[in-house]
Amino acid sequence: MDHETRSDIEPDSSAAEAREARLAAEASPVPVPWTEPPPRRSTGAGAGEATCPVCLERIAAGVALCPECGEPPDAPRRPATAPSIPDAPKDASWLALHWRPLVTIGAILGLISTGGALRYLAPHRFAPSRAASPVAPPAPVCGAPCWSGESCQLGRCVWQRPNDVGHLADTHTPSIAGPFSLPKDALDALPLDRDRFVVALSAGLEVRSSRTGEALSLVSEAPHVRRLHRVGDVVYATAPSRIYVIDAATTRLLKTIELGEAVGDIQVGASGRRALASLPAAHAVAILATEYHAEIERIQFGDDAVGPVAVDDSGSRAITTTGQLPLSGQREPSGGVAYPFDPSRLGSEQDRVRTSMVGNPASALMIPDGSAGFVALRAENTLVPLTWLPSGAVRQEARITTCREPEQIALVRSDRRAIVRCNEGRAIQVFDLSKRELLRAVTFPGRALDMAVAPDGAQAVVALSGDGAGSVALVDLKSYAAKVHPLGGEPTRIRLAPDGGSALALGDRAKVAWVLQ
Repeated sequence: MDHETRSDIEPDSSAAEAREARLAAEASPVPVPWTEPPPRRSTGAGAGEATCPVCLERIAAGVALCPECGEPPDAPRRPATAPSIPDAPKDASWLALHWRPLVTIGAILGLISTGGALRYLAPHRFAPSRAASPVAPPAPVCGAPCWSGESCQLGRCVWQRPNDVGHLADTHTPSIAGPFSLPKDALDALPLDRDRFVVALSAGLEVRSSRTGEALSLVSEAPHVRRLHRVGDVVYATAPSRIYVIDAATTRLLKTIELGEAVGDIQVGASGRRALASLPAAHAVAILATEYHAEIERIQFGDDAVGPVAVDDSGSRAITTTGQLPLSGQREPSGGVAYPFDPSRLGSEQDRVRTSMVGNPASALMIPDGSAGFVALRAENTLVPLTWLPSGAVRQEARITTCREPEQIALVRSDRRAIVRCNEGRAIQVFDLSKRELLRAVTFPGRALDMAVAPDGAQAVVALSGDGAGSVALVDLKSYAAKVHPLGGEPTRIRLAPDGGSALALGDRAKVAWVLQ
């Protein structure tokens, strides 16, 4: 064999020797160190190259480190070891390869089947279900908003009487203390509580005992007082150009409100935060803030001398009129005007609504929700209902006939009623404000000069005139039964204490006072 033939066969023989050595190492149970086969001879241009035993890349022959993996080309190869996860045996069946998930699925199905069987075998499984407990029907809702002091019960607004108010004893004759003689310059009187009442004098406010009538003290800082009005915990004493604010508990002067004009009438809203004072000489109504006792706005009404004032609970709708009660012997005023206005707005933003009412509108009343109002025409013996339209205008409804000379109209919140006092008619009439119908008329043996409604809405106290002697009538507003109690003199004015438990009857002509408890 020549040299060329030997060079072609030797590479194949060396490869066969290496393969035999590798098979022998794999078959041997003991690892045999690997011996690098002799370098493969190559012919042609690749004679200066070698193979890296680590990464099996072609590298230049004789280099110290492989440029591909960084290992020395002459490092011995690691012996072959068994894999960490052995391969499946060649003769393994499908069940041998998947028995673990089959066991897991069987355990889950067994648990579910056991639960279903226990549920099926539970006691009373097929017993009829109990009847559902009856559900109470929803309580009916009141269609319209309730007034202040009312609550919605079974679809009807029911007035809730406050716990700290009442009325005079009507089961027996009330105790009457007096008559107590008053100074000749006494113009008004007002009970402070069950033990004291205050008298308006030129020298100031005189505090007197309700049991003996003796003077207890004098508030000289409030001179020339004409009228007294209870506003919450204080007393507003009106003078020719100002209002004195007196603390009812201590009779101490708290503040003076300068108005510049004489005050005609004062009305306080249900919330007690605003008071409306009419100024007849100024042809205006002053809005007073009762929190800090100051005038916050003044609303003008042209050339009309406004007097009586009425306001609703929200303080957004009110009525003032030009009517007045004539003194004995004076002529009855024939004309009259009523002004609806909004006390919550500025005077410059008022809608000037002037409603002519011929017949001396002597008194006015606003329904607490502000939906309507009533004006009593003394010369016409009628009530004029006023209804507010969405546009802001006011419409006069059909008139309601009353007894002769209706001088005063008062609100009774219980059962939503109104009471009209008639001077010449010698009676009071009770009207249903919802239906605008007459419910009952109660007549008296004398003229009805003044009236006051108890704060609990259960009683009306009426001052009656007589032939040289007057009396006081207590009217039960539930049964409309009237009890007349003579006084020995003629009372012209009735004032109630804040809790309704005592009343003060004042005789302007004789300058005397009686205290009823």
